[in-house]
Amino acid sequence: MAGRPLFAQDKVIRQLRADLLRQPDSTGYTDVLNQLGMQYHLSNTDSCFWYAVKARDIASRHGYKRGLAGALNNLSIFYALKANTKQAIEYGFKALLLYRELEDQPNICQLLMNLSVFHDFSGMKPESNQYLYQAMELGKTLTQDSIYSLVLINYAIRFEQDSTRKDSVKWALGKSKEIIRKYPGAREIYYIQALEADEWMKEGEGAKAVQRINELADKALKEGLVVVAIDMLDHIDTYRQNGYPADAIPAREKAFAIGQQAGYLNMMLPTIASLYRYYARSNNEAKKSYYGRALSELVRKRLEMKSSNYMNYLDYFLKEQELNEWQLSNKVQEQKINKANMKRKSRQQLIGFMVGVLLLMGGFTYARYRSYKELRRQERLLREMNDAISEKNQQLSIHDDFKNKLIAILARDFREPLNDIIRVSALFRNKDMDQASLQLIIDEAVVSSRKTLVIFDNILRWIKSQLSGFVYNPAPCDLLLLFEQAMHHIDQQRIRLEISSGLCLAGDQEMLLFINRSLLHCAVKLSGEGPIVVRAVQDELVKVEVICTVSSVTPQMAAHLFEYRRGDDLSVTLVICKDFMDKMGGHISAEVQGVQLRLGYILPSFN
Repeated sequence: MAGRPLFAQDKVIRQLRADLLRQPDSTGYTDVLNQLGMQYHLSNTDSCFWYAVKARDIASRHGYKRGLAGALNNLSIFYALKANTKQAIEYGFKALLLYRELEDQPNICQLLMNLSVFHDFSGMKPESNQYLYQAMELGKTLTQDSIYSLVLINYAIRFEQDSTRKDSVKWALGKSKEIIRKYPGAREIYYIQALEADEWMKEGEGAKAVQRINELADKALKEGLVVVAIDMLDHIDTYRQNGYPADAIPAREKAFAIGQQAGYLNMMLPTIASLYRYYARSNNEAKKSYYGRALSELVRKRLEMKSSNYMNYLDYFLKEQELNEWQLSNKVQEQKINKANMKRKSRQQLIGFMVGVLLLMGGFTYARYRSYKELRRQERLLREMNDAISEKNQQLSIHDDFKNKLIAILARDFREPLNDIIRVSALFRNKDMDQASLQLIIDEAVVSSRKTLVIFDNILRWIKSQLSGFVYNPAPCDLLLLFEQAMHHIDQQRIRLEISSGLCLAGDQEMLLFINRSLLHCAVKLSGEGPIVVRAVQDELVKVEVICTVSSVTPQMAAHLFEYRRGDDLSVTLVICKDFMDKMGGHISAEVQGVQLRLGYILPSFN
């Protein structure tokens, strides 16, 4: 996503980025991410990949099938642009299945067209044609027919050189032009005009065709359509191969330059190899060295990604001569085989008998193979069912643990405030109290009620942090102020704060208040009547310690202090503290040094 000159396409991208900030939920956010990825595939492959991965992660977490299908579609296009057609086909087929499940006809049509192109690149012509015919049949039924226009263009490009389909190609181009008039600014017009230039070339107007192709390439490049510009420049090389004396080297060099800038070199190996060979033959050492380094770098990357099933186009182009020799050798072998077959006519009966035996053996082997596959399928289904049951049992265990923690914290934290309220309420029955005593009782009732509300808020905050969909957003938290608030219901004379004024942590204020209050409560409970020191040290991170003197806590006990123990109310509170600290990305611990117990945590400083 490196910086580049502004193109017309940037207007759409800027609008989508602005829309991204206005999305109210993850569904709309994922849709805009996929739109950005689709826009970027025409100008920057790395950006297309980044947005696709981000959209896929969000859609997977939220179970959003349409968003996941769009992300897989963008990944399929990305891998096709990186010349990894096997991976492109795999992601494209997964996206097709999701769109069929959603009955999204336009996107089904688009995926069928893409899979046709990917199979064609892989040399699988029958499969490619089958996908193309399916896309054309489906495109006829679409109300929004811009996709159908692109399908027709692909049909025209596929069969442009087939003389038996001349009329159907002409019809496809005419129909596509008719549709594209409804969508001004669509990139399909480039391919229609390029195909018209091809017709000029066939009619003998080569110079006019080359000029039109160069104009289309320049215009596409100005609009940020890098892939379209490269496709346009490829026509000039096709003209040269068909006999027109066009100088294809400048077009190749231009295609290489813009492809290198936008990250499309993986799909340009033939272009780089041809440039290297041309300058090697013409003894231009500077250009030969330049394109040689580019070819070497691309080959190095291909070798590194060989484990990811990337096709090794280098061997294909460097061993082209060797392949031709093998083809010639195969023809010689075929001639020998034909001669041998002429001599074996007298053995036809024996061969027929052997073929029959082989067919019987093949049928038996096939039946055994089908039985084996069915058994493996049943085993896989049984394993998946067992995994699902195990996962549900694990979720039930987590929910049961959460329920136990919740009940324990309710029982511990609400006992004292409710007892205070009951005691204060009982004092109201004494009718002989003067006004001052009555006011004192009312103040105590207010304090107890506020304490109860604080506990309610803390428990509610903890429950929210355990539910799915919780998002942690760090904010500045004044550490000294939080500890002063946590000391309201504790004997403050025992506590000494050694915290610098203005020291702020990056965390959640309510979580930190609960943790500070719980650590102070734990220190008071374990230390008896001794003093308690709260100390904060700031380095790269801020380390906060609550230090007290204990006699009954061992280092082994301290190591397991933040683990849940059934029946221990204090352990439940400390486990919740650990949950909160994990949510904030910090670390909480306890250790014993001599007779001192050190309860502490580490968080980043907001400063």
